[in-house]
Amino acid sequence: MKRFSSILIVFVFLSCGNEITTTEELRNNPLDAEQATYETPALVFFPSEFTPALGGAFQTEVFAMGPENLRGANVVFQYDQNKLSILNVTAGGLSAGSNPLFFVDTDTPGIVEIVSVYLNADSTSINQNISIAQISFTATSTGQSTLDFQSECEMLDPDGNSIEIKGFGQGVVDAQ
Repeated sequence: MKRFSSILIVFVFLSCGNEITTTEELRNNPLDAEQATYETPALVFFPSEFTPALGGAFQTEVFAMGPENLRGANVVFQYDQNKLSILNVTAGGLSAGSNPLFFVDTDTPGIVEIVSVYLNADSTSINQNISIAQISFTATSTGQSTLDFQSECEMLDPDGNSIEIKGFGQGVVDAQ
């Protein structure tokens, strides 16, 4: 029992450390409608600015901002494969329904394509900001680079109709 208590305390301590948000992050939160510099519906990276050390890892999430009647998304973004390496891509909240549908294609160097579909027994759609995916990178070279959404991105309603994406955020990486 003492070992279980020790493990629990360590788990709580470590998980609390991941919840800390700096004042700067709160001020630059692209998910805050009052801070937004783009029209919605939009696709954004959050966080959107990174300063990893060479060889260091960092994580961002792709969010659908302000969608109405969202059922699926196809997200395509470009990154500099000479400066960054993809470690992992995992499903966000959009594919967290009872029958998740989530695909990732990283076969083309410097391009990531994510397909995420909301399938749920209640047949509702999403009408709020929602995470589509979490992406982890490693900085393989120093210098600046960007994460840029491509024109192939789309959001779809339950009938497969396109929802116009009016804004795109950009991720900025400055590896030290």
